[in-house]
Amino acid sequence: MHSNENLFPKMKVKKTSQKKKKDPTDNQPRGFARGLEPERIIGATDSSGELMFLMKWKDSDDADLVPSKEANVKCPQVVIAFYEERLTWHSYSTDDEEN
Repeated sequence: MHSNENLFPKMKVKKTSQKKKKDPTDNQPRGFARGLEPERIIGATDSSGELMFLMKWKDSDDADLVPSKEANVKCPQVVIAFYEERLTWHSYSTDDEEN
């Protein structure tokens, strides 16, 4: 029986540098740096470890993720409206209070 090392010839792998294609939106300002007025918050995430709001801007179809800390300072009424839309009250009957 023959050794397996000669069955598979060594292949040379040519290293090619893969240049990342430049996205034309990379250099464009995002979030509050765009100078647009916030319309409303359409979502929230903390997937990056920081609470971020998905902000919809007035007179624009675009939305950007913005840090909640920045939104709290720059548009507190928009943040309050976002939380108020999601606020739920639990009411208990008088029978539940006795138990």
